[in-house]
Amino acid sequence: MKIHTTQNLDSIAKTNSTNNMALKEFRKNNYSERMHMRKQDLPTDTYENSVSFKGKKILTSAVKAGKKTFSEKVADSMRGFTNSGFFNWAANSCEQEVMAQAGVALAICLGLRPGTLMLFPGKKNKNDCMFAAAHSMSSGVWGFVVPFTLIKPTVGGYNKVLKEAHKYMSENMIQRRSPHIDINSIKNADGTIKDIKQWLDRDGRKFTADVKDVRKVAKPKHISEISNETLQRKFKNLDIDSIKNGANNFMTKDGKKAQIEMKDIFIAVQDEGSGKVKYYPLLHVEDNILKEVYPDLDINSIGGKGRERLNLDKWLNKDGKAFEFDNNSIFISDYNDSDKTITLITGKIREEIRGKKKEIKDVCYQNNAIDDLDLGTAIEKDMVEADWANAIQDKIAGWLPDTVVAYPRAVATIAVLPFILKNIFHLEKSKDKKN
Repeated sequence: MKIHTTQNLDSIAKTNSTNNMALKEFRKNNYSERMHMRKQDLPTDTYENSVSFKGKKILTSAVKAGKKTFSEKVADSMRGFTNSGFFNWAANSCEQEVMAQAGVALAICLGLRPGTLMLFPGKKNKNDCMFAAAHSMSSGVWGFVVPFTLIKPTVGGYNKVLKEAHKYMSENMIQRRSPHIDINSIKNADGTIKDIKQWLDRDGRKFTADVKDVRKVAKPKHISEISNETLQRKFKNLDIDSIKNGANNFMTKDGKKAQIEMKDIFIAVQDEGSGKVKYYPLLHVEDNILKEVYPDLDINSIGGKGRERLNLDKWLNKDGKAFEFDNNSIFISDYNDSDKTITLITGKIREEIRGKKKEIKDVCYQNNAIDDLDLGTAIEKDMVEADWANAIQDKIAGWLPDTVVAYPRAVATIAVLPFILKNIFHLEKSKDKKN
C-alpha cells in the first residue's frame, strides 16, 4: 500500500457538506443501535489478536475497506434479530446447557415426533402410532422434569456461589479464580466481608471478575472521513472553511492554528508483512510502536503514558528540534461517525503457551476505566490462564449433576413410562401376532 505524507481534503470537505443531511439521518436512525452494540455482551477477540514482528508504517490516509466475508454478511443480516428481546430471552434461558438440551428435546417429543407419527403412519396401525406418539410425549416431559427438579437447582446454586462470591467463597478460592483482585480490599475493618461492588483490583480500580468484559471503542476513521459536526467538537472554535486547506491547516475562527486534544487522537499502523491495520490511542500507545513509526522522534521527550504523556508541542526530534506531527495521520474514534466497534489495544503484548504452542497476543483492557484518560485494568497472562481454568471448572460443575443422575434417571424412565402410558393415556403396545 502506498503511504501518502500529505493530502488535500478539499474534495472530502465538499463531500461532507453535501452529505450532512444523510449523515444526520444516519445518526438519528442508528444511534440507539450503536449504543446497544457498545453495551451488549458479545463474544470478543480478547485472546485472538496475534502480534506480528514485521516492519510497521504509520498511515496518513483513509484505510481501504476490505470486502466482507460471507459470514460477515450473514451477521449483518441477523443484527436485528440478535438485538431483539426474544433473542436475549432465549439466550438467558439457555444459560444452563443441560436445561437447554432438555428444552429442545421436549419441543421435539411434544410436537415434531408425534405429528410425524400421526401424519405418516406407514405400515403400522393407528393404535401403534398413537402409542408411539404418547410414548414420545411422556418421555419428553419426563426428560424435562428430572433436570428441572434435580439438576437446575444444583447448577443454579453453583452459579449463585460464583455471582455472590463474598458470601460463599473462601479468600483462597477468590484469589485463585481472580488473581487480579486486591484481596485486602474485600474486608471491612472489623473483618466482615464487603459487598462485591466495593472490591478493588490490584491496580486500585473497581474489581471486575469477567475477564472477557473488554473495553471497546468506535472504530477510528481518518480525519478526512469525519463529519464537520464532529470536527467542530474535537477542534474547538474551528473555522469550518479552513477544512478545505487540509488537516495541517485547520484554523480557529480567530486565525490561530486549531488544536485537538491528544486523548482524541488515534494513529493507524499497518504491518508491512501481513497488511493488517491496528489502531492505537496516541495518549497510551507503547513507546516501542512510536519508535518504529517515528524513527526521528526523541522518545525521552514525550513523557510517560496517559496523564504523564506531554502534549505534542513538547515533543522533540533526536536533533533537538521541535517534532512536527502530521495531522493527516489523525484517526478519530467517535460513535457519531462509526457504527462499528474494535477492542482497545495500545501495543502492549503478552505471551500465551498452550502445550507446545506459543503465541504473542495484544493485551486488552477491562471495561472498568476510571475516566476518559484511563485505560482500565490490563488483562495479563495470569488472568487469562485463570479464566481458562475457571471455564473448565464451571463446565464440569454444569454437567456433573446430569452425569450423576443419568443412570438412575434411565432406570426410572423404564419403570415410570409404562405406568403413565397405561394409566394416563390408557394405551398399551399391540402384541405381535404369531405366524
